[in-house]
Amino acid sequence: MKSDSVVIDNRWIVPYSPLLLKMFDAHINVECCNSIKSIKYILKYVHKGSDQGVFAAHSSNNCIDEISEYQAGRYISSNEAAWRIFGFPIHERYPTVIHLDMHLENGQRIYFSEDNLQCRLANPPNTTLTGFFELCKNDNFAKTLLYCNVPKFYTWDKSKKVFNRRKQGAIVEGHDDIRSGDALGRVYTVHSRNTDCYYLRLLLHKIKGPTSFKDLRTVDGIEYETYREACLALGLLENDNQWNEALKEAVYSDSPSKIRTLFALILSFCEPSSPKTLWENNKDCMSEDILNKLRAENRHFVLNYTDSIYNEALIKIEDKVLQMIGKSLSEVGMLSPSRQHAHNMSREILRELTYDSDLLLNFVTQREPLLNTDQQAIYREVLRLYRKSEGGVIFIDAPGGTGKTFLINVLLAKIRGERNIALAVATSGIAATLMIGGRTAHSMLQIPIDLLHNEMPVCNIKKGSAKAYVLQEAKVLFWDEISMMHKHGLEAVNRTLQDLRGNKDLMGGLIVVLAGDFRQTLPVIPRGTMADEIKACLKSSYLWKQVKVMKLTTNMRIQNNCQNSQRFSDYLLKIGDGQEATTENGKIMLSNEFCKICPTLENLINQVYPDITLNIQNIQWLQERAILAPLNEKVKEINFTVQEKVPTAARTYYSIDKCLNDEEATSYPVEFLNSLNPSCIPLHRLVLKVGCPIMLLRNLDPPKLCNGSRLIVKALHAHTIEATILTGPFEGEHVLIPRIPLIPTDLPFSFQRLQFPLRLAFTITINKAQGQSLRVTGLDLTDECFSHGQLYVGMSRAKDTSTLFIIADEQKETKNIVYSQVLK
Repeated sequence: MKSDSVVIDNRWIVPYSPLLLKMFDAHINVECCNSIKSIKYILKYVHKGSDQGVFAAHSSNNCIDEISEYQAGRYISSNEAAWRIFGFPIHERYPTVIHLDMHLENGQRIYFSEDNLQCRLANPPNTTLTGFFELCKNDNFAKTLLYCNVPKFYTWDKSKKVFNRRKQGAIVEGHDDIRSGDALGRVYTVHSRNTDCYYLRLLLHKIKGPTSFKDLRTVDGIEYETYREACLALGLLENDNQWNEALKEAVYSDSPSKIRTLFALILSFCEPSSPKTLWENNKDCMSEDILNKLRAENRHFVLNYTDSIYNEALIKIEDKVLQMIGKSLSEVGMLSPSRQHAHNMSREILRELTYDSDLLLNFVTQREPLLNTDQQAIYREVLRLYRKSEGGVIFIDAPGGTGKTFLINVLLAKIRGERNIALAVATSGIAATLMIGGRTAHSMLQIPIDLLHNEMPVCNIKKGSAKAYVLQEAKVLFWDEISMMHKHGLEAVNRTLQDLRGNKDLMGGLIVVLAGDFRQTLPVIPRGTMADEIKACLKSSYLWKQVKVMKLTTNMRIQNNCQNSQRFSDYLLKIGDGQEATTENGKIMLSNEFCKICPTLENLINQVYPDITLNIQNIQWLQERAILAPLNEKVKEINFTVQEKVPTAARTYYSIDKCLNDEEATSYPVEFLNSLNPSCIPLHRLVLKVGCPIMLLRNLDPPKLCNGSRLIVKALHAHTIEATILTGPFEGEHVLIPRIPLIPTDLPFSFQRLQFPLRLAFTITINKAQGQSLRVTGLDLTDECFSHGQLYVGMSRAKDTSTLFIIADEQKETKNIVYSQVLK
């Protein structure tokens, strides 16, 4: 609705229910409280009480002493007075919450008098906990329940101190004599400093149907002396032994070099308390290939492990750790190897200078003639700046399929072939793997993670460090998928380069070639509005005015293809530019000309993954297809549905969650932390099957293992997962992935989840799919796109209209959100 120059939409209207407004004829707001931040808000309204007023009665002839006659009273209207007189409820709490006792063996509270002391000591009354044990001894159904789930099916008789089956409620399927209610059971919280009771509580939330305290301490037939030992046996607690077990698992199936990489991952991300002990326990298996090589070269000598062999292994491990997190072994609590000729800085610079010049120049010779007119113009401009050592920033505006990555790789080969440093980074891990020697921008440039709350960020690169030296010597920096980066990220790089290179010019005088497509998704702003996303966009940065924009317009995928492909390309550009015609609802119609409409989710799955039981072992078949959806919840649902069709056995991994602030531990108990599933970290309950595609959620070993890398599960062990890289230049390479600690940043408190940084990848979010090309693409739009460019990204992943399958609403229409301000 537009009134003069003001546009009024639903953002101006508070949430409401028309039914409640009509029913009560009153002003009623309806708020959906779906965040733990809402708890205080809810309680404030429940307990704030009635309205109050100030009144006084006095004669007009008397002097008014307002201070002495002041009265504060509660004002109750006739309606409210009647409501209270009849005793109607003021507010309702639903469902009923049953508090469950928590105590050690013989540790329950006893009330006694002088007369019954001995009797009470000899026969203490049951608590809900001991009553639960008795129930599990006599009731087979109770043996299938956790302690906290008992109130749903049983009621607590306070006088007899026993649990009885509910007489009302819904009949439980398969158990005609059991009924379920709406009551929730909540076990009293225990602080982690009360160690025995804390570990007992952990066990009660994991073990079903225990019959005694002893039963809780028994795991796999072994009775442990303490509850902590039982928790360790069940894998509920973090300890260094899990890293030792992970390395032992790797010995049976992997080479020493893979074990060294696994050890480097543990040192880099898992913070073991005693890394030196871990090395001493496993150094032989990490040095075996070095010993074997020496034995092959010296067949006439009897050789065994020596300090020099171990030192060589430590050098290789340190090189890996430096590559992963930029730290030496001494900085992660390990022994430092003895190096005679190598230096940290020289190794970092060698990484960028050890390319085969002849091979690269041959690559350029073969591909230069293939550049089209638009590509040649950009190619010549970048080389002109490079030859003259002139700084400058160029942005390549490149829709999907216009050969952006091809052009960047030719430029990289040209500059590196002349033995100069050209750096290749990308905002997304997937895009990084497509460039020769590519790495993620956060990894290479050490961009701060939290860019939302810092107006003047700088990169975490120290002067005199290896990375600083590389950036000082670099000639050109290529940065792909820049449209996904928050503007503060590029501004941080600008400040850092100016400082490191001692040059106040833009980017410290370094040539920077940015590439991207602003039709695609913008920086992700949690719970952000359109204004927030536009403000975070690179085009809103003060640096954008100094950027030279050059465009790629020729779609390389369709030059020699049919006219239908050209129409599809034009159709995608219309969607990306927001120019596709809309219906009365402001949505676009999905045309059968450009996609196949699926009536149901099951049909969509069968179209994208036909005969999955027969094809699950086919790597090429898996790598060329995926289903995309806007929301994480929908992705989770579809992944579970597709995985159920895979015939292999499933293995479940439970995370170890803990509050980082001890003072908050009782406010956020472990079972609550387990229930949280932030989008940036893996699920608490991770169910995987051999043969299933998975996606990495962290940068572990760039450019090989990046955030967004797709892999296939090859083996599921207790402490490691073996996988094969599915796409990119390292396709087919075997890797080992351990559990790592992850800390979400979008919650009002800090907690850590120790879990494999993986999620199923039959289905992935549209944002995660950016940068990937798929031969067969499914798009679930039953939950419509909610942000700029999502529909364009989802549809443009497909290479052909015949293999693009979409499910939407019954009207075959969907939202296409485009921020025109970004495209100007």
